[in-house]
Amino acid sequence: MDDTLTELENELKALHPRAPSAGLQARIERELAAPAPATAAAAPRYTAATTFRSWKWAGWRLATAAAVALLVSLGVWRSQSSAPGDTPLDQAVSPTVVARQSPAIIRPEPSVAPASAQRYRPVGATNVLYDMKDEGPAYLADNTPARRMRYRYVDTYTWKTPASNASLKWSVPREEVRVIPASLH
Repeated sequence: MDDTLTELENELKALHPRAPSAGLQARIERELAAPAPATAAAAPRYTAATTFRSWKWAGWRLATAAAVALLVSLGVWRSQSSAPGDTPLDQAVSPTVVARQSPAIIRPEPSVAPASAQRYRPVGATNVLYDMKDEGPAYLADNTPARRMRYRYVDTYTWKTPASNASLKWSVPREEVRVIPASLH
């Protein structure tokens, strides 16, 4: 072992802490003899997360409320869509419902056609590409060159009723972004 470290160790063992000054001892005695502060002043400045009233539980409460609302709305939606003839689409476009809702328009209720013939049935779906744009070169995650293409469509869905041959069309715009591998040499 090194002699210098042994000498240093012996010097450190020989050291003793200084006695505290008289002023320090008097200040410590005063603080120990003073009455304890009131419990309200000694309360912590924050609340612990062990109580449910803490702000730290607010996120969990909001998430739970959102989950419950989602489950209830799914249950209501399923119960409405599971009953035949009670779907919102059938109610919105049924001639009998229209006649009941607007008394100024008097339409005869078909009595010979069965209920299934009065429902709207999907008969067609088309999509039309109306814009294609090359957005230039791009690189994939593995640094492979590619080209970014943006396609814009209009999708049109058509429903008809077999009994009255009435039709309903719904057009929805749609946008697709595709990354196509490209050779740049």
